[in-house]
Parts: sequence; C-alpha cells; structure tokens
Amino acid sequence: MNGYRKKMWRPALRAAAAALVAAAAGLFAAAFPAFAHAVLQTAVPEPGARLAESPAYVELVFNEPVDAGAAVVRVLDAGSRTAAEGAAEPAADGRGVRLALPALEEGHYTVSYRVISADGHPVSGAYVFTVGQPPARPGAEDFDPHLQVGHAHDHGTGGLTLDAFLLYAARFLYYAGLLAAAGLAFWSWQRKAPAEVRDAREAGIRQAGRFLVLAALCHVFFQLNDLNRGLPVGEWARVLAQTTLGWLLLATLGLAVLSLLVPLAGPPVRSLWAAAALAVEAGNGHAAATGSPALTIVLDAVHLAAAALWSGGLLLLVAVWRRQKTEAARFALLFSRWALGSIVALWATGTLFTLEILPSAEYLTLTAWGGWLLAKTALVLAVMAAAFFIRRRLRKGLVPTGALLGADAGLLGAIVLSVAVLTYQVPLPANEPLYWHRMGEDLHVTLRISPKAPGDNAFIVKVWLPGDASGGLPKNVQLRLRADGRMDSFIDVPLEAYEDTELDAFEGFTKSTYRAEGPYLPFRGKWTAQIRVMDGTDTERVVERTFRVY
Repeated sequence: MNGYRKKMWRPALRAAAAALVAAAAGLFAAAFPAFAHAVLQTAVPEPGARLAESPAYVELVFNEPVDAGAAVVRVLDAGSRTAAEGAAEPAADGRGVRLALPALEEGHYTVSYRVISADGHPVSGAYVFTVGQPPARPGAEDFDPHLQVGHAHDHGTGGLTLDAFLLYAARFLYYAGLLAAAGLAFWSWQRKAPAEVRDAREAGIRQAGRFLVLAALCHVFFQLNDLNRGLPVGEWARVLAQTTLGWLLLATLGLAVLSLLVPLAGPPVRSLWAAAALAVEAGNGHAAATGSPALTIVLDAVHLAAAALWSGGLLLLVAVWRRQKTEAARFALLFSRWALGSIVALWATGTLFTLEILPSAEYLTLTAWGGWLLAKTALVLAVMAAAFFIRRRLRKGLVPTGALLGADAGLLGAIVLSVAVLTYQVPLPANEPLYWHRMGEDLHVTLRISPKAPGDNAFIVKVWLPGDASGGLPKNVQLRLRADGRMDSFIDVPLEAYEDTELDAFEGFTKSTYRAEGPYLPFRGKWTAQIRVMDGTDTERVVERTFRVY
C-alpha cells in the first residue's frame, strides 16, 4: 500500500519541481536580461551611398551599447591607403561611434570597423560608399595603343614574330637617334668649347639629324603597320588624321625633319627643338594613359631630357677621345659632373613615374614591362660602376681607356634597347572577368564578377541545392568580399533574386540565382569571395574563392 501511494505522488512531485525550475529561470532572466550580439542599425554614410560631396564623419549606430574606447574605425581610399583613422567618439547615447573625416576627393571609400558589444563580443564589418563621380582607374587596356585608335587585336602575344622584331628595331633606332640629337643640342651650351670638342659636336649634330629622319620614318611606318594590321591602307589616314596618337606621330616626323636645320641655329633654338621632340615622345607613351597624365608626361619628359644629356655627352666624349685623347680627358671632367646629375635625375623621375603608374612595387614581378624595367635598372647600376672607374682614372690624371668608354657606350645601347621594348609593353596585368563554378554533393555554386576591376562591377551568384522546386530553395544566400591583408571584415554585397534563362540545370538539384551591381571591389589587391548558403533545414554551407584585382 505504501509503495502504491509513492507511485501516485511521483507525477505531482515532478510537476512541482518543473514549476519551481521555471519560476527560478524566470526570476534569473528578469534579474539578468539576456544580451544578443550588437547589430549595426544605421550608418552615415549609408552602405552603397553615392554622395555629391565629402561627408564630415562616419557614424555607426548599433542596437545596444558599445565600447567606444575599444572601437577601431578605418576608412580606405581607392588605392587601399588609409584615408581616415583614429580615436572614435561615442555617439547615439553610447550605442554608436563617430569618426571625423578629412575632405575626401572623388572616389570609392571602404569603411572597416570593429567594436566591442555590451556582452563583451567583438563585432566587425565593412561597407563601401562613393564620393562624386570617380573616373575608372587606369587598367591594362588603357596602355594598349591598338585600343586607343579603336582596334582590338593584341600585340606580342604570339612571341617575337618578324613584325614584332622590326617594330622593336625601328623603335630602338629612333630612340638612339632622338637621344643623340637632343643630347648634342643640349651640349651646344658649353661655353668656350675647345676646337676638338666643338668640331666633334657639330659633326655629331649633323649626322644625328640625318640618322633621326630615317629612324623616325621607320618608327612611324612600323608603328602604323602594327596598329592597322589586317586593315586597309585607308585606315592609316584615319589614324593619322583623327586620333591623338596619329597627331603625335605626325609631330614626330615633322620634328625629325626640322632636325636637319638644327645645325644652323644657336643654342636656344637647338634646345627648344630638343625639348619639343622629347615632349612629343613623352606624350606618345605610357605617361599619357595614367590617372594623372600631366604629372607623368612631365616626369617622362624630364627623364628623357636627363637621358639625352648623358647620352649626348657620352657620344661626344667618345668622338673627342678618338680625335685627341688629352682633350678628351679635359672634357671627361666636365662630362662626369653633368653625368652624375643626369643619373640622379633619371633615378628620381623614373622612381616617381613607376610609383605613379604602378599600385605597388610587387607589380614589377607580374608583367614583362616590370622585368624589362628591372633589367634597365641593373644596366643603370652598371653605368654607375663604369662611371666610378672612369672618374677614378681622371682623378689620377689619366685618360679613360678605350675599354671603359666602350663598355659605357655598350651599356648606353643596351639601355636604349630596353627603353624601346618598355614603351610597347603593358605595365599592368589585364583584369579578366571571374567565372568560377564549384561542384559538390550537397551544393553547386557559380560566381561571376565582371569586369573584375576596381570600382563598379556586376556580380552573379547561382546556387543549386538537392531537392525539388520547394525543397531545394535556400532560406538565405550571402555574398561577402574581403580585401586580404587590408581588411579583417567582409563587405556584404546586397544580392537580389532574378529569373535566369541560361541552360545550366543539374539533375536532382534546384537552381536559385542572384545578382548585384556596385563598387564592392573598391581597390586593387588580393580578395576573398565568400558565399554562405542556408538551406531549408537551417544548415549553412560556406564556400570561398580567392582572386586578384589588378
């Protein structure tokens, strides 16, 4: 009987215990309210905003208090450089942080943040906004002379063909003639030059002028032939008459012909001709295709002028040495001082030009242009070594040997050859659209990014899940992008569903398609694309793909 009573009371005891536990839990919850991780509620500027003027600050407001003292807010510009960073101020009664901004120029900007929420958890994120109407950043296609005149074929992709060899040879001869003629024109300023130096200089100017005319004709002919390959001859006239490149080629020919009259003029007119010829050449190259063409054209023109001064002086020294070695030693003392200044100017302008044209020094290893530039740099170092030994002999009162002068002249020829090749190589790798497809047993994914260049891009995400039309639909699909090494947080790309008509079905799978457009790749660098897919059972699958934006 006692055992029967105990069995009857057990359910009641269990119910009472459950009630006590529930009551205790309610009291505990009331005394200590549960906190969720902080969530970004509003942002100024808003994600994806396109502003006419620079905002005064970035303000991030969350759904609960955050620790402003531990907040890290940084704004990156289109070059992935830090545009604003510092101590963030509390905002929105402790639920937000604010960072003052300097005046921002036109461009795409990335806000990266990391805060500590009230529950002690770190919360991070990133987004992009735009100021003004920023122009597209120069890409590989901007340095392609074929596209500049409306043609689409590539140059040099099939190896060193006969046409390519003739083109480079013509450019080498033209650069050699231009640097020699311009350099000797600059050396006309030498006051009270001895007869041996003056005679050698005047003879050199006359010979360089004749050589330059023939070299310019070959240079223009083979460049037009390359630009219009496979097109009718009438296209040559259109390029010459209707494109900036054509006008520069005509100016090249005109100035080359005028070089025949340079011997009749004095130093001011000679120098004016040389400056014009070098300026035209600076405008007919990579300098005109950068984001700051005025700066890079000036840098290139000064670079060419320094090269001409050194080249003309070296040729004059060799010519005088052959005539009268004692006089050559005297001229070598003067030349060595100007040569040192020329080398310094070459290094300074070349470095500044490279920094302006390339996003980082790493790009020197990514293209043939970078390889040739490194080779040219090594040749300049060799020239400095030769100059050191020549200078040491001069200090001892000795005449430079023929071997040293020959080595210096040979290095000059090698440098001119490298310049001839450099000017027709593309300094930046070409961005190509990303097309990535990943197959899996429980998930297929496609990601497309076009043109996959800094700034505005089109994004397409396709997802295939096992099941029929109802069971294979995802609850949520996210595309997130992170600049590796520059940002800890991902940028969320706002996807919108769309109806896809492409025939890319997989048996047993249901396809879902999404797309977006916007500046979610704001700068060059290595990026990681992360696609997060949550299916109908709340199972989340994450796939990632790394790629590079040049």
